[in-house]
Amino acid sequence: MSGTEFQNHRVDIECEVLNGSAPESPGTRVVTINPFVPSRYDADTFTPNGAFPTLTLVQALGDHTFMEFESERRAALETSQVMWPKVRMLFQYYLQGNTDMFARIAQQQLGLKWQPNTSHERTTVAYQAMGTATTVITGTTGTTSAQVISRFSRKHLAAIERHRDHLLTFRRRGKSSAILERDVFTELNRFVEHHESWEMGLLGRFFGPNDKGSFDELVLYRDEFSLVRDLYQHGFELACKCLWSLVAAQNSVKRGNPDDFGDVHPDRVPEKQRPGSLDKFDKLSNAYKIAYVAQVPGWESFESLLNNRRRNTIGHATAHHDLQTGRIVSDESPSGMTYLEFLSEVLGVFEALSTLAQVLRASRVASSPDFDS
Repeated sequence: MSGTEFQNHRVDIECEVLNGSAPESPGTRVVTINPFVPSRYDADTFTPNGAFPTLTLVQALGDHTFMEFESERRAALETSQVMWPKVRMLFQYYLQGNTDMFARIAQQQLGLKWQPNTSHERTTVAYQAMGTATTVITGTTGTTSAQVISRFSRKHLAAIERHRDHLLTFRRRGKSSAILERDVFTELNRFVEHHESWEMGLLGRFFGPNDKGSFDELVLYRDEFSLVRDLYQHGFELACKCLWSLVAAQNSVKRGNPDDFGDVHPDRVPEKQRPGSLDKFDKLSNAYKIAYVAQVPGWESFESLLNNRRRNTIGHATAHHDLQTGRIVSDESPSGMTYLEFLSEVLGVFEALSTLAQVLRASRVASSPDFDS
């Protein structure tokens, strides 16, 4: 069925559509389905766990937590619909090198009070605008973005002051990252344009570890698996391409050289594959790249945000959304995960990619022609 009002409501099965004034005959069963909000698949009464979707969430989360969830959700939706189009225009002009239109959008649409005249100033403004929007879309509950960016910034600035090799590496790699920068923005834009299809991934962050049973009982009456899986896979791959900046900063601070990985390696990385330089790090499998980043205190969250085992389950050729069970299953993983769990993984990839975009900014600023002298 489709339509949000009775006047344009369309039902493709044999049933009677009741309006608010219709008499309820004995034995009538009414089910309210909201394709934007999950509810119980087996709901057929008005008891607390089978009522309309909003009340189901209130019962599952509690009044206070539900209000926090709804506040973050509404802020994310408003940002994706109102602020992001302005950010998209700004970043597109930045990528095109259209300085006049960039300054006009920044000042007239986003309230910038000064004139960004240099290349590195425009880079900073563009990324700050993008970061402001993606932070709201990600939400604040269960996020680690601020911690990751803060720790990277301190390491990066300390390394620039002390080690010339670090600065030269970021300048060299920053100049070759123009295509990666465009790809990252394009993918983040795709995520936001289709935000409606994965925004319920936020819900999982409001359930405690002891509430998994209640969470698993909820079903989202949507099926956009092919679209959302594409976002997930592309976002995952791009995020892993940006991880070099984190390990470079860690190597420089600990050992004075961004290419020096020392003798402390993740146990899961075979000895023969342990990198001796950033160029060799680039050639590692994504799982090993993530392991190097996750072993740094404060950056452990990437092990969860970019879960390679989950990625293999979701990305398997036979993976599909079983509409009868509401689970993502494959030949490799018959039990799979619920569709809501899958959307939580998608949100995790969005958080990782938007966080690493701000890390990528460091190399793009360092490579600015303003500093060629």
